[in-house]
Amino acid sequence: MTADPLMDRERDRYRLAEAAAEAAEGVPGVAFLRPGVVDLLRTRVADRAPRLATGPGPRTQGVRVSRDGTTGTWHIDIRLVLHRGHRALDVTRAVHTATLAATRAESSVPVRVTVTVTGVV
Repeated sequence: MTADPLMDRERDRYRLAEAAAEAAEGVPGVAFLRPGVVDLLRTRVADRAPRLATGPGPRTQGVRVSRDGTTGTWHIDIRLVLHRGHRALDVTRAVHTATLAATRAESSVPVRVTVTVTGVV
């Protein structure tokens, strides 16, 4: 039985997204992870049509994971909304640190994290 590199990469992507989401949501000041337009559209389509192909897991909203084809570095983009009264700089730094720590256990290749604050509630 041969391993499928594409499925392995998708499984790694899913694990990294889950670890990043869990780490980010655990940081004080984070209200919630903000789904992007693609996430919202995908959710609406998925509600109306049965899933044709099952992948390693559902897409984590608010976290986008991609891999650089030349360097192999994983890129994690986190979009979140803050609770009022928390400084965006402090929260983004804490999310960045927590995400790097959580994803080191999931990947042996380098990980780059970008955190974007999209709103305050």
